[in-house]
Amino acid sequence: MRLPFSRTRRLRPLSRLSWLGCLGALFAAGGGTPPLQGQAIDSISVVRGQLLEHETGIPLDGAAVSLASGPGPTRGIGTRVTNSDGRFMFREVRPGSYRLIVRLIGYQELRDTLEIGPGAEVDLSLSLSVSPIELEPLVVVSDRRPPPGPLRDFERRRESMNGTYFDREEIERRNPFRFSDLLRLVPGARVMPAGPFDNSIRLRSGCRPVIWMDGMRLSTGEGIDHLIQPLDLEAVEIYHASELPVEFGANSCGGIIVWTRRGEPSVGGGSWWKRALFALVFLTVALVATN
Repeated sequence: MRLPFSRTRRLRPLSRLSWLGCLGALFAAGGGTPPLQGQAIDSISVVRGQLLEHETGIPLDGAAVSLASGPGPTRGIGTRVTNSDGRFMFREVRPGSYRLIVRLIGYQELRDTLEIGPGAEVDLSLSLSVSPIELEPLVVVSDRRPPPGPLRDFERRRESMNGTYFDREEIERRNPFRFSDLLRLVPGARVMPAGPFDNSIRLRSGCRPVIWMDGMRLSTGEGIDHLIQPLDLEAVEIYHASELPVEFGANSCGGIIVWTRRGEPSVGGGSWWKRALFALVFLTVALVATN
């Protein structure tokens, strides 16, 4: 028996809407409810705000505002930078718990927790307080070269030996009227009257120190105010007996080492050879008086 002829129809592929309908039917059969596109849009929130300086209320530009992942499964959104008005905005923020972090150089960091509900529009007003920045210590290294000539040895002795030292700057700061005035505050030194216009110097136990000027040994300190003028001084060293450097010989009392200015006109003291001659005269007078 021959079956009646029947025409076979070609099946057309399902359109996009048909597929969505099939998926909806499958969810319905399984007891679930598929998310609708309109509901997903309604659950998206917007977070916006403005950042101000706490003390002045001035908008803060260039600050980093971050919505990081919170304590729950919420994923972070990222970071926005405030504009010149201090404003920022996060779009398409899903509901959940976020960590709000605000950073700006020179200000204290702000941290807080932000709960975002579905379909919310959150307006934030934030402020930061100024925080001083502690920098690393600044170390300045100076390549200080010692002065030439005798003052190089003066600097060496001042750094390594005991004694009392006056450089040119210290002498000008003290501004003594006479040379002996510079020694009045030296420990163990005494300034004693030696006449109407002069003083003598005594160190510990009342002894007389030896005097050296520009590398030449002079006398035991008598008439020193006539011999040395404060404006002529470049540096002065005072040593007690046990402190006197070997290059200045041995003396049971100690010594006073005087360095005068070089290359400058002398004020009140004459030239070097005049001072030396004057010292010789005083030494002769002292020897005669002693004898």
